[in-house]
Amino acid sequence: MPERDFPWLKAAYYPNQTAFSFPWPRHEPFTGAAKRTCPKNIPVELTVEHWFRLNDVENHPNSIHSFKPKAGLPRFLSVDEGDDSRKSFKRLHRWRYSPTACYGNNEVHLHPYKPRRISVSEALAVQSLPKNFFLPPDMTLTNMFKTVGNGVPYLAAKALAISVSHFIGS
Repeated sequence: MPERDFPWLKAAYYPNQTAFSFPWPRHEPFTGAAKRTCPKNIPVELTVEHWFRLNDVENHPNSIHSFKPKAGLPRFLSVDEGDDSRKSFKRLHRWRYSPTACYGNNEVHLHPYKPRRISVSEALAVQSLPKNFFLPPDMTLTNMFKTVGNGVPYLAAKALAISVSHFIGS
């Protein structure tokens, strides 16, 4: 069967890269402020802040699992919110989608409005995992982040599974 006949986009919410066509915010100075108004005309359900709130990341079982900086505070304070152009120390923007969570090889995501790396619960949230999903507390922190980084975003995997199921069932 030719690849073009497979219903790849059957369950896609934003097919053909339409999610990238919205007026997403770019860089903004890092202020540490927890409040920043959501821009108009963007799909809020794709934003980092939406997933942080939906998954209640501050009260999640993996919220205590994060790397504690030993000497990186000046660096954490110098990266603009939304600056994901670097190889390392990419600060997420609360009102934009997250770049791929691919931890390892110095890939570090910084919290949008706190001077620190994101926690495991926040990494799970940006991968669109359900709120009730958590990693065992006896895993090492490194293995937790590797596990998250090696995973396919939950909603992407779900959409692919629906497409495969539809194809097999048709």
